[in-house]
Amino acid sequence: MIVATDGQGYVDDAVDGIGADGVYVSAEVPGAAALEDQLQAQIGEESIGVAVFSDNASFEASGPDIVAQLAAAHPECETIIVAVGDDLSAGSRVLEQGEAMRIANQAEMPGGDLDAALTETIQGVVAVSPDPAGSGDGGPFLGIAIGAAVLVAAGGAVWGVLRARRRNRPVPARHALPEPVRAHVQTLQALTAEYARAGSAGVAQAGEVAAQVGLIAQNTTELFDRLDRKGEEGQRSIAAVEYGETLRKLTGALDRDYLLDILTHPDLWDDPDERVREVRTALASFSTELVENIKQVNARRGLHFQVSLDGLMGRRKELQDWDRAFESADGENGPSPRGD
Repeated sequence: MIVATDGQGYVDDAVDGIGADGVYVSAEVPGAAALEDQLQAQIGEESIGVAVFSDNASFEASGPDIVAQLAAAHPECETIIVAVGDDLSAGSRVLEQGEAMRIANQAEMPGGDLDAALTETIQGVVAVSPDPAGSGDGGPFLGIAIGAAVLVAAGGAVWGVLRARRRNRPVPARHALPEPVRAHVQTLQALTAEYARAGSAGVAQAGEVAAQVGLIAQNTTELFDRLDRKGEEGQRSIAAVEYGETLRKLTGALDRDYLLDILTHPDLWDDPDERVREVRTALASFSTELVENIKQVNARRGLHFQVSLDGLMGRRKELQDWDRAFESADGENGPSPRGD
């Protein structure tokens, strides 16, 4: 959230912003509003708080110190990620000690793309975070530098009270999305940020695609949440198979080396308008079916699946190649394939 300072310090503004919607981006950061939208799409329902500052915030506190202060103010956040200029810091209650900071340091690109570094950090944290059911209270905030540890120790009494309150507060049950649906939703969230960034840079249709993709990621999560709440285990298993296959094809068509590249460099592709139309039609059809499936769950009717996207995958050689590459990728979560 972008907060009017009214004389507050940087950290105070970030405390308010994260409390409002999980994300704070200082108005001093170029493209603050667009970056905030991208980060919110990246985080989705994950228990992550993100604060992004200009270099000026370093005069108030270091990145690790800010992580510690935000962690104390927001015990509901399992992980806090902070950017001061292009310097990233992170800490987590649920990861191994030092893991969040290691992920942030690995993603950090001095003088490079801050958006990409933040995206990589968020994705890295999500990938190694335990399932919500097993996360528990999580203990003290881990992975923060020594200076921050001193700061936390100085406020030990307050920190203890905040943690005790969190232990005593009922935590609603959350079920992780089934694999591979969860992996595909995370990919869609990452692509949402990339398309939004391209749209902000003036790439035609990219912003519209970002909104469509973000809505699909959100509604896919909503569908499985509702299946969980209604105890529809049989339906959930069927939906996991159907959506796993369809989302696999959809993410292939949306891949940065296919649709995003066509939108960005239409002069380098044959039939670019037709290719874009094919993918956007598939997006709209899938989004409509997704909403219909949610309505069917609400009415306790059987789910009907009609959009397979087989025609989309079979029409273009590049997408066929992507599909084959995905099938042969090493490991359960193998490398993201690219179209030629």
